[in-house]
Amino acid sequence: MNNRAINILIVDDSDLTRSSLTKLFSDYNCNIITSIDGLDGIQKSLTSKPDIILLDILMPNLDGIKMLQVIKIIDELKKIPVIVISGNSNRTNVFASLEAGADKVITKPIDEDVLIKSIEELTKRKLTHKQKIEGVIVDSTIDELKKIYIKAFPQKEVQLNKAIAERDKYALGNIFHELKGVSASMGFPEVTEISRMIELALNSEKIDWNYIKNQTDEIISIIERKTFSLNGD
Repeated sequence: MNNRAINILIVDDSDLTRSSLTKLFSDYNCNIITSIDGLDGIQKSLTSKPDIILLDILMPNLDGIKMLQVIKIIDELKKIPVIVISGNSNRTNVFASLEAGADKVITKPIDEDVLIKSIEELTKRKLTHKQKIEGVIVDSTIDELKKIYIKAFPQKEVQLNKAIAERDKYALGNIFHELKGVSASMGFPEVTEISRMIELALNSEKIDWNYIKNQTDEIISIIERKTFSLNGD
C-alpha cells in the first residue's frame, strides 16, 4: 500500500461529527478537509480533489444522496471513493446510498477500526497511526473526544430546551438523531441509548412531552457528571 498522506473530505452538517472525525484522524497520516453540506461538499471536492469522501445523508441545502448523484457525473470527481456514514441503518437508506454511487455504507456509532480499514481498502493507501509504539497505541483519544463533545453541548442544550418549550417535534428529531449517531463514538454510549428511545417516543401517535423533558434532563445530567469527572473538581 502507498504510505503518502491521504486527503479526506468530511461532509456532515453535525459539528459534533466533524469534530470527532477530525480528532480521530489527527492521530493518522492524513489531511482533513471539512464541509457542512452537499453543495459546499461538491465545491470542496472540486478544489481539493480528496482521495476519499466521508458523507452524511441528512443535510441542509443539498443532501448526501443528491451530492452523490452530482459527483458521479462530474469527470473530475466520479472516481473518488465515497463512504456514507449514516445514523440510519435501514435497508432502504443503505440501498439508496449504494444506488446513488456510494462505495460503502457505515452506520453510526462509528467503529474506528472498520472505518480505517474501509478507507485503506478503497484508497489503496495505508493509514499509519502517529503514536503507535511497538504495536501499542498510547493516547488519550477518548478523553479528548469527550472534551470536544462537552464543549459543544451547551449549544445543543439551548436548542433542546427551546424545541421542547415550543414542542417542535421536527427540531427535536434532528437533534436527537445527531446525538444518537455521534455520542457513543465520543464516549457517551448512554446518551446514544436515551436519544434512541426519545426518537421512538417522538414518532408515537401521541407524544408524551413530560417523558421527553425528563429524558432530556437525564442527558444533561450525564453531561454535567462527565464534565465534573473530566475536570477532576
